[in-house]
Amino acid sequence: MSTSMTLDVDTGLLDVAGRRVRPAVVWVRHGSACALMAQARPAGSMTPLRAESWSGFLRQVAATADTALPGGAVVGPGQLAQARRLGVRTPRTVVTNDVPTGAGAVGAPTLVVKTPDFRLFEPDRSAWKTCLPRVAGREAVERDPGPTVPGGAGERPVVVQEYVPHTRELRVYQLDGGICAFEVQKPDPSSPMTDPDSVTVTRVDCPHPAAEAVRTLCAAWNLRYGAFDLLVSDTGDVVFLEANPDGDWLWFERKARWHGVSFMAAVMVRELFVRSTS
Repeated sequence: MSTSMTLDVDTGLLDVAGRRVRPAVVWVRHGSACALMAQARPAGSMTPLRAESWSGFLRQVAATADTALPGGAVVGPGQLAQARRLGVRTPRTVVTNDVPTGAGAVGAPTLVVKTPDFRLFEPDRSAWKTCLPRVAGREAVERDPGPTVPGGAGERPVVVQEYVPHTRELRVYQLDGGICAFEVQKPDPSSPMTDPDSVTVTRVDCPHPAAEAVRTLCAAWNLRYGAFDLLVSDTGDVVFLEANPDGDWLWFERKARWHGVSFMAAVMVRELFVRSTS
């Protein structure tokens, strides 16, 4: 970064190449040290110290602003425990580096084995095949985990989750109280990465139970923005899989040929700026 930037923590003023501004609304996306290192170009050019220093700087800028996005959501499978306590249905889930043991602990006849957010932290697409989500029977996993274990047994912890039979899969975006939804149809959990042309994304009205689940979680987590992955089960129940406070939307918009999320994001930032500066 060649641009000179100085943050005065006492006054809250940010000097960018000689121009002073007071941050009003700050939205930091993919700003962790690990993400900065993984996405640096050329590859390997970002050291751990440099990445953590820039990540800390971004956090400090956000802390000085009147409004910071996205909010306070727990990141990772810990979301599921909190959602369950709030009355939102979730699949049985364990995190383990021993998949056969994890499969036995989950106990469901069919399982999903996955590595969350691997695309953010593994920029080498040739390595994605070891991270792709997979559906497998529990007995097959316990008998021979090799084909179902991303990266090999014991290499790193992965998520082992109950597979929930469902009639619909939804991606729901919440933007400062506004809700919009896409229905996703795909032949396999890994299809968005391996065969994106086989995936169909359709803009839909968000079912009321799904919207209620999203609003419940956003209120509990003080989350102004979030991308929610939900299933509608065979019995009509909404099942919460994940809320990504850094979740992207452009891919879904392009597939659906509808750009309402981008419009809502622009409106949200503008309204937050007006509130912060009025």
